[in-house]
Amino acid sequence: MNLGIGLIFVGLLYAQEPVSGIVPEGARLYVAPMEWNLDRFVAAEIRSQDLPVRVVTNPEEADFVMTSLYQTLGSRLMSPGHYIQVTIVAVNGGKPVWFGDANDYGLFFGRLRPHGPAKAARTIVRKLHHGMLTSVR
Repeated sequence: MNLGIGLIFVGLLYAQEPVSGIVPEGARLYVAPMEWNLDRFVAAEIRSQDLPVRVVTNPEEADFVMTSLYQTLGSRLMSPGHYIQVTIVAVNGGKPVWFGDANDYGLFFGRLRPHGPAKAARTIVRKLHHGMLTSVR
């Protein structure tokens, strides 16, 4: 089995695991350094989308930590792209409370589409925002 396919499969299995909750409003979130400098884009996007969390720059100040698993992918039908899995864990106990992912392919079946770290960050934060809204209901 191709290592890339294996990692995606493991990531999809992990995504199916139940999480213990969601990041509460007003929580302090530390965005750990990520490949592709995605952490900077995610932090900026959280502020841009007005998520009700406070992004902190020091992990000791955080209630939750966002980390990522990054993988470069590609095939004959798709140009090289990126697959990013993001997990938010509680500092106390280390339990995962949210999981999201994004992929970034500039060329998909011959069609050019917007791509880059800003697009991936927008997708991740949009999913987090949606998860926060649905948990309130």
